[in-house]
Amino acid sequence: MSAQRNFSRARPALLALATTLGVVSMALPAAARVVVGFGFGVPVVPAPWYYAPPPVVYAPPPVVYSPPPVVVAPPPQPAYVSQPSPNWYYCDDPKGYYPYVATCNRAWREVPAQPSAPPR
Repeated sequence: MSAQRNFSRARPALLALATTLGVVSMALPAAARVVVGFGFGVPVVPAPWYYAPPPVVYAPPPVVYSPPPVVVAPPPQPAYVSQPSPNWYYCDDPKGYYPYVATCNRAWREVPAQPSAPPR
């Protein structure tokens, strides 16, 4: 009986406390409440929204090496070597052969070439 008596005395205090908590809890915004829970099972959200998409990586363009152009050179032209003249030129004024005498006061005379003496 003593427990019932203690409860009846505390009843108005408990009622006042419950009312105060109810008024305070109704005055707080919904964002201030904390809910702790555990969930087990399969997510309801589809995979594209659940995981980030893979990164997009582009490969560099391929490097193409072309062979150097083929250059075909024309064949070399034959070199023409002037043959020594079979004639020598002699001047009477001043006396001497060309090219030892650069100028001649008269006309140059053509003289058949004479080979030099063979060395001994």
